[in-house]
Amino acid sequence: MRGPFLLLLFAAATSAGAETLTGRLEDPSLRRKTALVYVEKAPGKFAAPTDAAVMSQIGNTYSPRVLPVLLGGKVDFRSSDPELHNVNARENKQQIFNQAVLPHQGFSKKMDQAGVVHLSCNIHKEMSADIVVLQNPFFARPDAQGGFTIPNVPPGNYVMRIFGAELSDEQRAKAFKVTVGGGAPPIKLAMLGTP
Repeated sequence: MRGPFLLLLFAAATSAGAETLTGRLEDPSLRRKTALVYVEKAPGKFAAPTDAAVMSQIGNTYSPRVLPVLLGGKVDFRSSDPELHNVNARENKQQIFNQAVLPHQGFSKKMDQAGVVHLSCNIHKEMSADIVVLQNPFFARPDAQGGFTIPNVPPGNYVMRIFGAELSDEQRAKAFKVTVGGGAPPIKLAMLGTP
């Protein structure tokens, strides 16, 4: 049986030449799996925040499980655990770095390439997380009901994507084309198929 697999509702509200993009993940199973909704590419260059994002190692886990970071931004890796860890970072199955983290210590890395960086620990195999390095600041974490708001999006045509560790490759690869501005009515996007 085929039915709605994913439904995103988008609306745009004008504010000083930029738009506020709002939407909702309608599929309950995707609400639980989606950690991030984002505009894949936007025109222009965007300065990374001066403050580093933080990826913690606590109780032999990474926290948060998914960390969005703007391209060129820094990530502080911090361990709160009393034992040795390492951060084994891979993108597209290629190792970016593999660095030891002493108990209650840390280090920083600059994220220079857009994409998904998967983190693991060679010492504690259960440790896993992802850093999503984004070209632009137009992203949001959906709330428990699947709602999200992305402010200050310039008018234009975009591709939106979703990310979550438990999403399938097909779900992560789905491109949702949206138009922002120009008085366009709210957009309904659907991914059809069996969950």
